[in-house]
Amino acid sequence: MKNIVGVLLVCSALLFSACSSDKKVESTDTTSKQETKISSTDDLKKKEATKAKKQAEEAEKKKQEEISKKVLEADTAMKNAEANPTDETIATAKTAIEAISGGNADLQRRLETATANLEAIKQQAAQAQQQTAQQNQVQNDADGNGIPDDSPYNNTTPEERALGAQMEAEANAQWHQGQENIQNGVDPNGNKLLPGQDHAAGSNPDGTPDAWVQGQLDRITPDGGYRTDNGIIYPE
Repeated sequence: MKNIVGVLLVCSALLFSACSSDKKVESTDTTSKQETKISSTDDLKKKEATKAKKQAEEAEKKKQEEISKKVLEADTAMKNAEANPTDETIATAKTAIEAISGGNADLQRRLETATANLEAIKQQAAQAQQQTAQQNQVQNDADGNGIPDDSPYNNTTPEERALGAQMEAEANAQWHQGQENIQNGVDPNGNKLLPGQDHAAGSNPDGTPDAWVQGQLDRITPDGGYRTDNGIIYPE
Protein backbone atom coordinates (compact mmCIF):
# COMPACT_ATOMS: atom_id res chain seq x y z
CA MET A 1 0.00 0.00 0.00
CA LYS A 2 2.77 2.38 0.87
CA ASN A 3 4.45 1.63 -2.43
CA ILE A 4 1.28 2.50 -4.33
CA VAL A 5 0.91 5.79 -2.47
CA GLY A 6 4.56 6.59 -3.19
CA VAL A 7 4.14 5.90 -6.88
CA LEU A 8 1.05 8.14 -7.01
CA LEU A 9 2.91 10.97 -5.30
CA VAL A 10 5.81 10.67 -7.73
CA CYS A 11 3.43 10.69 -10.72
CA SER A 12 1.61 13.73 -9.37
CA ALA A 13 4.89 15.58 -8.90
CA LEU A 14 6.02 14.72 -12.42
CA LEU A 15 2.66 15.82 -13.88
CA PHE A 16 2.73 19.11 -11.99
CA SER A 17 6.29 19.72 -13.10
CA ALA A 18 5.32 19.06 -16.74
CA CYS A 19 2.36 21.46 -16.52
CA SER A 20 4.53 24.15 -14.99
CA SER A 21 7.08 23.71 -17.76
CA ASP A 22 4.36 24.02 -20.41
CA LYS A 23 3.06 27.21 -18.82
CA LYS A 24 6.59 28.65 -18.66
CA VAL A 25 7.20 27.78 -22.33
CA GLU A 26 3.84 29.29 -23.32
CA SER A 27 4.53 32.45 -21.27
CA THR A 28 8.00 32.78 -22.78
CA ASP A 29 6.62 32.33 -26.31
CA THR A 30 3.93 35.02 -25.74
CA THR A 31 6.48 37.46 -24.34
CA SER A 32 8.75 36.82 -27.31
CA LYS A 33 5.92 37.52 -29.77
CA GLN A 34 5.05 40.76 -27.99
CA GLU A 35 8.68 41.88 -28.02
CA THR A 36 8.93 41.03 -31.74
CA LYS A 37 5.75 43.04 -32.47
CA ILE A 38 7.04 46.04 -30.51
CA SER A 39 10.39 45.81 -32.29
CA SER A 40 8.67 45.74 -35.71
CA THR A 41 6.57 48.80 -34.80
CA ASP A 42 9.68 50.67 -33.64
CA ASP A 43 11.50 49.76 -36.86
CA LEU A 44 8.56 51.04 -38.95
CA LYS A 45 8.49 54.31 -37.03
CA LYS A 46 12.23 54.71 -37.48
CA LYS A 47 11.93 54.08 -41.22
CA GLU A 48 9.11 56.61 -41.54
CA ALA A 49 11.08 59.19 -39.54
CA THR A 50 14.18 58.58 -41.67
CA LYS A 51 12.11 58.93 -44.87
CA ALA A 52 10.50 62.17 -43.67
CA LYS A 53 13.89 63.57 -42.68
CA LYS A 54 15.36 62.68 -46.06
CA GLN A 55 12.45 64.32 -47.89
CA ALA A 56 12.84 67.46 -45.79
CA GLU A 57 16.57 67.55 -46.48
CA GLU A 58 16.00 67.13 -50.22
CA ALA A 59 13.37 69.91 -50.22
CA GLU A 60 15.72 72.22 -48.32
CA LYS A 61 18.56 71.37 -50.70
CA LYS A 62 16.38 72.15 -53.70
CA LYS A 63 15.30 75.43 -52.10
CA GLN A 64 18.90 76.45 -51.41
CA GLU A 65 19.91 75.56 -54.97
CA GLU A 66 17.10 77.76 -56.32
CA ILE A 67 18.15 80.62 -54.05
CA SER A 68 21.78 80.23 -55.16
CA LYS A 69 20.66 80.39 -58.78
CA LYS A 70 18.65 83.56 -58.15
CA VAL A 71 21.56 85.13 -56.25
CA LEU A 72 23.92 84.39 -59.16
CA GLU A 73 21.48 85.93 -61.64
CA ALA A 74 21.03 89.00 -59.44
CA ASP A 75 24.78 89.35 -58.93
CA THR A 76 25.34 89.29 -62.70
CA ALA A 77 22.64 91.93 -63.21
CA MET A 78 24.09 93.99 -60.37
CA LYS A 79 27.60 93.90 -61.84
CA ASN A 80 26.17 95.13 -65.14
CA ALA A 81 24.35 97.96 -63.34
CA GLU A 82 27.51 98.93 -61.46
CA ALA A 83 29.61 98.94 -64.64
CA ASN A 84 26.96 100.73 -66.71
CA PRO A 85 24.51 102.55 -64.40
CA THR A 86 21.35 103.42 -66.33
CA ASP A 87 17.67 103.38 -65.49
CA GLU A 88 17.29 100.11 -67.40
CA THR A 89 20.23 98.25 -65.80
CA ILE A 90 19.23 99.43 -62.31
CA ALA A 91 15.62 98.32 -62.88
CA THR A 92 16.78 94.90 -64.13
CA ALA A 93 19.03 94.41 -61.10
CA LYS A 94 16.24 95.47 -58.74
CA THR A 95 13.83 92.96 -60.28
CA ALA A 96 16.43 90.17 -60.01
CA ILE A 97 17.16 90.97 -56.35
CA GLU A 98 13.47 91.08 -55.43
CA ALA A 99 13.11 87.57 -56.93
CA ILE A 100 15.43 86.12 -54.26
CA SER A 101 13.49 84.32 -51.53
CA GLY A 102 14.29 85.98 -48.21
CA GLY A 103 16.18 88.79 -49.94
CA ASN A 104 19.93 89.41 -49.96
CA ALA A 105 21.36 92.19 -47.81
CA ASP A 106 24.64 92.52 -49.70
CA LEU A 107 22.99 92.80 -53.12
CA GLN A 108 20.40 95.23 -51.72
CA ARG A 109 23.19 97.42 -50.35
CA ARG A 110 24.97 97.38 -53.71
CA LEU A 111 21.72 98.28 -55.46
CA GLU A 112 21.21 101.28 -53.18
CA THR A 113 24.78 102.43 -53.83
CA ALA A 114 24.42 102.04 -57.61
CA THR A 115 21.09 103.90 -57.54
CA ALA A 116 22.66 106.77 -55.59
CA ASN A 117 25.58 106.88 -58.04
CA LEU A 118 23.17 107.06 -60.98
CA GLU A 119 21.30 109.94 -59.40
CA ALA A 120 24.59 111.76 -58.82
CA ILE A 121 25.56 111.22 -62.47
CA LYS A 122 22.20 112.58 -63.59
CA GLN A 123 22.56 115.66 -61.39
CA GLN A 124 26.05 116.33 -62.70
CA ALA A 125 24.86 115.94 -66.29
CA ALA A 126 21.92 118.27 -65.66
CA GLN A 127 24.17 120.89 -64.09
CA ALA A 128 26.65 120.65 -66.96
CA GLN A 129 23.83 120.95 -69.48
CA GLN A 130 22.44 123.96 -67.67
CA GLN A 131 25.84 125.67 -67.58
CA THR A 132 26.35 124.97 -71.28
CA ALA A 133 22.91 126.33 -72.06
CA GLN A 134 23.63 129.50 -70.09
CA GLN A 135 26.96 130.01 -71.86
CA ASN A 136 25.38 129.45 -75.25
CA GLN A 137 22.60 131.84 -74.40
CA VAL A 138 25.07 134.62 -73.67
CA GLN A 139 27.14 133.89 -76.78
CA ASN A 140 24.20 133.44 -79.14
CA ASP A 141 21.93 136.33 -78.15
CA ALA A 142 22.92 139.04 -80.58
CA ASP A 143 19.52 140.71 -80.45
CA GLY A 144 19.57 140.81 -76.66
CA ASN A 145 16.09 139.40 -76.18
CA GLY A 146 17.30 136.84 -73.67
CA ILE A 147 16.74 133.96 -76.11
CA PRO A 148 19.58 132.29 -78.03
CA ASP A 149 19.54 133.24 -81.68
CA ASP A 150 19.48 129.56 -82.72
CA SER A 151 16.60 128.76 -80.35
CA PRO A 152 13.28 127.74 -81.93
CA TYR A 153 11.70 130.27 -79.57
CA ASN A 154 13.66 133.22 -80.98
CA ASN A 155 11.54 135.82 -82.77
CA THR A 156 8.38 134.45 -81.23
CA THR A 157 5.73 136.24 -79.25
CA PRO A 158 5.70 136.14 -75.44
CA GLU A 159 2.57 133.97 -75.61
CA GLU A 160 4.32 131.47 -77.87
CA ARG A 161 7.35 131.40 -75.62
CA ALA A 162 5.14 130.88 -72.58
CA LEU A 163 3.40 127.98 -74.30
CA GLY A 164 6.77 126.49 -75.26
CA ALA A 165 8.03 126.83 -71.71
CA GLN A 166 4.87 125.13 -70.41
CA MET A 167 5.30 122.25 -72.85
CA GLU A 168 8.95 121.90 -71.86
CA ALA A 169 8.03 121.91 -68.16
CA GLU A 170 5.42 119.22 -68.75
CA ALA A 171 7.94 117.13 -70.68
CA ASN A 172 10.43 117.44 -67.82
CA ALA A 173 7.73 116.48 -65.31
CA GLN A 174 6.92 113.41 -67.39
CA TRP A 175 10.59 112.47 -67.50
CA HIS A 176 11.04 112.77 -63.73
CA GLN A 177 7.81 110.82 -63.15
CA GLY A 178 9.12 108.12 -65.48
CA GLN A 179 12.31 107.79 -63.44
CA GLU A 180 10.29 107.49 -60.26
CA ASN A 181 8.12 104.83 -61.92
CA ILE A 182 11.21 102.80 -62.82
CA GLN A 183 12.41 102.87 -59.23
CA ASN A 184 8.98 101.84 -57.88
CA GLY A 185 8.12 99.37 -60.64
CA VAL A 186 4.63 100.85 -61.05
CA ASP A 187 3.04 104.09 -62.33
CA PRO A 188 1.15 106.56 -60.05
CA ASN A 189 -2.02 104.47 -60.48
CA GLY A 190 -0.26 101.32 -59.29
CA ASN A 191 -0.19 99.71 -62.75
CA LYS A 192 2.82 97.49 -63.50
CA LEU A 193 5.27 98.97 -66.02
CA LEU A 194 5.98 97.46 -69.41
CA PRO A 195 9.36 95.65 -69.52
CA GLY A 196 12.16 98.20 -69.92
CA GLN A 197 9.70 101.12 -70.03
CA ASP A 198 8.76 103.93 -67.65
CA HIS A 199 5.00 103.58 -68.16
CA ALA A 200 2.25 100.96 -68.05
CA ALA A 201 0.46 99.66 -71.14
CA GLY A 202 -1.78 102.33 -72.68
CA SER A 203 -0.65 105.01 -70.23
CA ASN A 204 1.74 107.95 -69.97
CA PRO A 205 4.30 107.97 -67.14
CA ASP A 206 1.92 110.08 -65.02
CA GLY A 207 -0.79 107.41 -65.35
CA THR A 208 -3.00 109.30 -67.80
CA PRO A 209 -4.15 107.55 -71.01
CA ASP A 210 -1.62 107.72 -73.83
CA ALA A 211 -2.44 109.38 -77.17
CA TRP A 212 -3.87 106.24 -78.78
CA VAL A 213 -6.02 105.25 -75.82
CA GLN A 214 -7.21 108.85 -75.38
CA GLY A 215 -8.10 108.93 -79.07
CA GLN A 216 -10.25 105.86 -78.61
CA LEU A 217 -11.89 107.36 -75.56
CA ASP A 218 -12.65 110.54 -77.49
CA ARG A 219 -14.57 108.47 -80.03
CA ILE A 220 -17.09 107.41 -77.42
CA THR A 221 -20.23 109.52 -77.64
CA PRO A 222 -22.14 110.76 -74.57
CA ASP A 223 -24.81 108.09 -75.10
CA GLY A 224 -22.23 105.30 -75.17
CA GLY A 225 -21.87 105.00 -78.93
CA TYR A 226 -18.64 104.90 -80.95
CA ARG A 227 -17.62 107.36 -83.70
CA THR A 228 -15.46 106.00 -86.60
CA ASP A 229 -13.00 107.91 -88.81
CA ASN A 230 -15.81 108.38 -91.35
CA GLY A 231 -18.06 109.99 -88.80
CA ILE A 232 -20.32 106.97 -88.53
CA ILE A 233 -21.66 106.46 -85.05
CA TYR A 234 -22.39 102.96 -83.85
CA PRO A 235 -24.78 102.65 -80.94
CA GLU A 236 -23.76 100.87 -77.78
